[in-house]
Amino acid sequence: MESVSTGLGTKIRVMDFRNPVFRKGLNCTVRFGYKWANLKVGEKLVFSSGQEARVEKILICRFKDLTDEDIKYDHDPHCRSKEGLFNCLAALYPEFARDKEQSVVTVIYFRIL
Repeated sequence: MESVSTGLGTKIRVMDFRNPVFRKGLNCTVRFGYKWANLKVGEKLVFSSGQEARVEKILICRFKDLTDEDIKYDHDPHCRSKEGLFNCLAALYPEFARDKEQSVVTVIYFRIL
């Protein structure tokens, strides 16, 4: 499911998570490629788990340029290091693993509503 209709002529995008464990306050998720790069700060998201969130910030960069600071708020504790994040992304996106250094990722920072 890509989006749900609000009934007011707008749609809210739906995001899936392999490990939907969220912390209080700021969270982030790292996605391979540009699919989520057009989100806007303030936009509302619905997660497949039923929770809702508001986008706080978007960062688009190559995987090799990510810093520990960029991923310290990852919702998944296994993805708060570059090695752990690489392993997770490689398992989800085989094309990511082929060229990890140059692969573009989108980091979405959000707060659960």
